[in-house]
Amino acid sequence: MKASSTPSLDPSPGAGARGPNAARRLATRGKILAAAVRCLAEEGYAQTSTVRVATLARVARGSLLHQFPTRIDLILAVADHAAQQQGDFIREGLAKAPAGRERYLASIDVTWAAFQRPESRALIEIIVAARYDPELAASIPDFGQRFAEGVSRGAHRFAEASGLRDDNGEAAAERRLILVALRGLAVETSLGGGDPQAVLALLKRIRAEFYDSHLVDSGS
Repeated sequence: MKASSTPSLDPSPGAGARGPNAARRLATRGKILAAAVRCLAEEGYAQTSTVRVATLARVARGSLLHQFPTRIDLILAVADHAAQQQGDFIREGLAKAPAGRERYLASIDVTWAAFQRPESRALIEIIVAARYDPELAASIPDFGQRFAEGVSRGAHRFAEASGLRDDNGEAAAERRLILVALRGLAVETSLGGGDPQAVLALLKRIRAEFYDSHLVDSGS
């Protein structure tokens, strides 16, 4: 159920060998990304400037610009970071559910819980902003492709681990349907759109039907 193919932000062995400066730079990057996520989630895309993020991160703006020379560079890094954090949260949540049908259905609740987190709200802000920010729109497709490829790979692995056939990439298509529905539901509920439980229950039924009809030993 991997949400992004973005590499980890943990320092590589080579980075560690460069000494404390690399560690400080990585720590500063983490503070900046966390502050940008907070700003996007709480204040929105329009308010997420390099000045505002540097203030929230309590770092000099020059330090921020050294790592992210432009606002768009920062926003794209946040998209990768948020997608990775979202994916990590989902994987950790799924690991707590019994393997098989129960875990497969639990992915609805786990993904919905992930969509309530600041990282997911930040990612939604970025996705929506790409519709009206031409500079972001020109730069976001690379992230979008990596994200989609990560979803497809994760859905295929999850289906196989759950004992399901993945005919013609149907697992990825079904997962995309779930993600689109939950993302839209997250936007709707943020606007006071009512109780999401009926929609979540319907999505669980859809996922249960997919599981039952694709189970390798189901005889179908």
